Amino acid sequence: MRRTLILIVLLAGVFVCASYSISELERFHKEDPQNIDLAIELGIAYHDAGLEGDKDSVTKAIRILEDVLKRRDLGLARAYLGSSFLLRARDDWNPFGKLLNLNQGIDHLDRAVEGNPDDILIRVIRANAYANIPAFFGKLDVAISDFEIIVQVLAEEGLSIEIQLNARLKLVQLYMRNGMNDKAATHYEWLKENAPDSQATIMAGEELER
Repeated sequence: MRRTLILIVLLAGVFVCASYSISELERFHKEDPQNIDLAIELGIAYHDAGLEGDKDSVTKAIRILEDVLKRRDLGLARAYLGSSFLLRARDDWNPFGKLLNLNQGIDHLDRAVEGNPDDILIRVIRANAYANIPAFFGKLDVAISDFEIIVQVLAEEGLSIEIQLNARLKLVQLYMRNGMNDKAATHYEWLKENAPDSQATIMAGEELER
């Protein structure tokens, strides 16, 4: 149930998934520093704050998630670590530092998916992360492929249409960025047929009209 909730909010375009505030999680972690699940939750919370521009939280996310991976190689922790490195690359003014962090992020994200190819949540984290970096880094096609797999899995598992809407919208946006208008239109037609009045369908239509 919890992983399904995280999946829903990720596909909605946000990453917030902590059950508690950062200060509460920090207190819990201080009381039980060996609890890996709690450490991951705190790392995710720091990552989410970093998405909003908090550079210190990005640094904290990287530190705690690296510590988790020293103790146990967990795909979810590695995926969020990779995304955190991409956030640090986003904020780094030094071109060499930016490239270093970008490469580290890509390495962790790809390793997370390669080690857990059937974990849809890990694939969503990579897809969202790669959708937000410039296309010339060569990861746009990977993001598209990930979202296509995500859409297929969501349909096969019979999850509600609402969960699929934002994944389809992402594909419309990414295909348009990649100059593949016909494929973007295919996903837009699905949106119109299955959820004509949804915000995702409206936004997809606006994307195609640009």
